[in-house]
Amino acid sequence: MSDVPDFWQRPLRVIQPNLRKIDARNLDPVCLVAQIVEYGGNVMLVNAGGIVAWYPSRLSYQPVNEFLRSDFLDAVVKEAHRQGLRVLARLDISKGHPQLLAQHPEWFQVNAEGQTRYEWGMPLTCFHGPYWQRCAFELIAEITSRYAVDGFFFNRFHHDHCVCSACREAFRAQTGLELPLYEDWDDPAWRAFVRFRYQQMADYAGRLRAFIRERNPKAILAVDFRLTSDAPEHLCGAGWLGPHLAKNVDLITVEAFNPLERPWPRYYLWAGEEVRMGRTFQEGRSVCVILTYSGIFSSRRAAQPPAQLAYDLMQIAAHGGQPCIAFSGTFAQDDRKALPTVKTIYHYLRNHAMAYEDLSSPARVALLYSQSTMDFYGRGAAMERCLAEYRGLYEILVGGHVQFDVLHDAHLDRASLRRYALVVLPNVAVLTDCQAALLDAFVEAGGHLIATFETALYDDQGQRRKSSALRSLGRTPERLLPCTGAYLRILDKGLLVGFEDTDLLPLQGGFLLTSASGGAAPQVADLYLVPPSDNNTPEYAYWEKESNIPGLVLSAFGLGEVAYLPWEVGRLYHQLGVSEYKRVVLDLVRRFVRPLIATDAPGSVEVVLHYLKGDPRHALVHLLNATGLQSKPLTEIIPVRDISVWVSGDYVAARELWTGQNLGLDKEKDGVCFTVPQLETFAAIELVAEGCRFVDED
Repeated sequence: MSDVPDFWQRPLRVIQPNLRKIDARNLDPVCLVAQIVEYGGNVMLVNAGGIVAWYPSRLSYQPVNEFLRSDFLDAVVKEAHRQGLRVLARLDISKGHPQLLAQHPEWFQVNAEGQTRYEWGMPLTCFHGPYWQRCAFELIAEITSRYAVDGFFFNRFHHDHCVCSACREAFRAQTGLELPLYEDWDDPAWRAFVRFRYQQMADYAGRLRAFIRERNPKAILAVDFRLTSDAPEHLCGAGWLGPHLAKNVDLITVEAFNPLERPWPRYYLWAGEEVRMGRTFQEGRSVCVILTYSGIFSSRRAAQPPAQLAYDLMQIAAHGGQPCIAFSGTFAQDDRKALPTVKTIYHYLRNHAMAYEDLSSPARVALLYSQSTMDFYGRGAAMERCLAEYRGLYEILVGGHVQFDVLHDAHLDRASLRRYALVVLPNVAVLTDCQAALLDAFVEAGGHLIATFETALYDDQGQRRKSSALRSLGRTPERLLPCTGAYLRILDKGLLVGFEDTDLLPLQGGFLLTSASGGAAPQVADLYLVPPSDNNTPEYAYWEKESNIPGLVLSAFGLGEVAYLPWEVGRLYHQLGVSEYKRVVLDLVRRFVRPLIATDAPGSVEVVLHYLKGDPRHALVHLLNATGLQSKPLTEIIPVRDISVWVSGDYVAARELWTGQNLGLDKEKDGVCFTVPQLETFAAIELVAEGCRFVDED
């Protein structure tokens, strides 16, 4: 945003000592700030108020930490500024204390049975009640009048499902409907409530931001939310719609906590995914990703494996994001094994900050994340119905070293599509007519699509259409076939590459039977369905009939082309890891888009290419090594040696930032090749063309 102070658009290294009340007993603010500087941080996210105040508040409803011996907030802000740090004041207005509930029951959430809602033994405050709508602003006013904080961070920024009188009145006034007591996706009122929450949270953020700026034009707003999640229903339940919130905050601040409790199969790409998506909302926006130091969220004082923490921190930086590490308490940790890792990575990012100042993605491929599909098609079971498909395709693109961005369906417009040659639709079942028309126009003008399963078969209410909203697919849906135990027969070995020794692909789950739509352009097909056998005993594991039903259809549409896979290739790859699924998708990607980078590194090494300040003559290549990952957290790094990398472009010099080593370049096929002798956790290679200099030579 144009009026955001310049500092917040530059590389940030945020450290959050998430202080416990008892930490105040022997807390030395000067020492705490000095430790953050020692670790390489340049922003301090520090407790201020809400659940308890870390300053002598004069507000009657604001409890003050009884262990405080002085004005902590005053001391820490002054010392941080003296040391050159920025300070974000953390507020948490999501919960209160029993005495406040007794005094003001109307400030708190009520469930359908009329009972107060609690979290971790504390009553939850109501979004439409006075605590959010009035007291939060009074807290900001009090803090800004007394302390020169550089901004505010709102923790647990939630609009929960409360059915108190204030919530019912607000919903009725906005929609004319009665607030539903229970989740019911068949109820139009519930679907309206989902969208109501999204809009309410975005509007509230806008009001907070304006209020803060009136009192301190240089102070910013950041709020705690997520762009994606292991459980997309959590985004819905909190009222988080990323593009809408991003418009009304100054710093996009999201969580990508990676505790050991996360579900299997383990998805290790979340931190980078959040950055990929957030940076597409608006050119130049900073995306700060909060990682927890805790290995188990419910056991906050146990540390992450150092290798996993290092990987996640560098994932954020490699994609152009800003890392934040959140500690439980101060640096006096009971589990100190990952502290050196934080210091090492932050020192590297501090020493090479200029190389990370303005990275831009050159990707010509976009993967579409559809929150509408997660909500209105997923209906509380999004992981199985659609998230696994999305994640599998994300993993395929990363494993194939494809350079790609992530678009959000709420930010899908003509301008966002213009820069891409290929858009991947991972069972994007819910598309509005307008969105479908945009994608059709994109293809007609020469773009390409890869679409899977039930893409475009549902409207924005989650109601099934009779025909696909995407004309460019060239297919009419007929019926869904259960196909566990079925196969896909490869007949055209020239269409799909690398299947010389494979004639069949296994198939599980659903398969959408389709036919060519009226007036469809000539189509090329392959991967013909072999229906499942009724008897799977060894003696009967054969079949006598096959079908002419294609599992891959290529359709021309205008100047472009669409590849349609009427089955869940992404989900099957995510859950089963069958390598042939990956090969099918990558063959299609390479059919449509010329690569920007190529390598002989294994798929466990993520390769990320950016241009510095948008200049293709000045590039930064990251290699991120997750080779030690085996369905559990990354606990050790397995080095990969002698990695060959080809990059499109006329570069004349290359240097690895961590070691300072110059790498030899060879010209090859409209690009250059270099070799990385040994890859540990990561490597970052800066490349320059004739007339450019390395960043530290400017």
